[in-house]
This record gives sequence, structure tokens and C-alpha cells, in this order.
Amino acid sequence: MKREEYKAAIEAILFVSPKPITIGKIREHLKLPADTILELLLEIREDYKTRGINLISEKKGYRFVPNEKYKNIYRKFAKVKKSGLSRESLETIAILLKSDATKQRIDKLRGVNSTRILNSLIKKGFVSKVFKNGTVYYTITEKLVSYLPREAKEKLRNKKLFK
Repeated sequence: MKREEYKAAIEAILFVSPKPITIGKIREHLKLPADTILELLLEIREDYKTRGINLISEKKGYRFVPNEKYKNIYRKFAKVKKSGLSRESLETIAILLKSDATKQRIDKLRGVNSTRILNSLIKKGFVSKVFKNGTVYYTITEKLVSYLPREAKEKLRNKKLFK
């Protein structure tokens, strides 16, 4: 392969990879010396400087990211693309919509251990922990309410179910 073809191959690898790619991983597949790969990565970085995406270097490798100039546009686009909630998450949320609940109550109603689901919902900002009389209760948040249809939001806001 010619230099430009190697460069295009590296771009393709970076483009399709959901995770940062290390020089070692590229070297494994293209059988090029590490210093050549680094040169090609620096050329790619330079080529993309004026475009909508940039090549960055992180601890875990190289990856494409939105150009700072267009970051606000990208953020608006990314917000529109909302991921759905799993059946397990919806079950847990349904329990919490009725009233705040302890983990033990959620586990009992679902019939399984809910630790993973609760941690996931907390990480997403949809559920929070509330301490009442030395007991941990889980409750829905305003962020979760913002993901719901308008009619459901109004009903929940009127009931003041979230903290």
C-alpha cells in the first residue's frame, strides 16, 4: 500500500471505532512501524484541523471528536437523540412514580435484585437517593420528568413527585 492508502485505512479505523484506538492496535493490523503510524496520525490531525471533526490523543489512544467551533451544534443534535429505557428500568421507574421506595421494596415488587438498575438510573440522573429517618429511599428526578411526554410531565409536576 502507498502512504496515502495507509492514511486512509487509519482514518477508516478511527471513524468506525466506538473507542479510542492505540498505535499498537493500528500497528497490529497494518504492520507498520509505530513511528510511521504516529507520523500518519499527525498528518491526519493536521488535515482535519479546519473540518467539523478533529483527531485527538487521549490516554487510551486516538479518536475523532467534534470540532470546538461546532460543539454547540453537536450538543443540540446529541440531545435530540435519546436512548430508550430498558424494561427493567421502566419497571423500577413505575414503582417510584407511585411513591418513594427503599431498595428492599423495589426488589420485592420486581422479584429480583435491582442494584444494577438503580445504579444505572442514578448515573443517568433519573433517580436519586433521599435519606429519611436514617433510611435510604429512591425517588425520581426532574431530569426523568423532562424525558416524558408533555401530558405526563404536567401531571407529575402538579403532584410534586420528584425531588
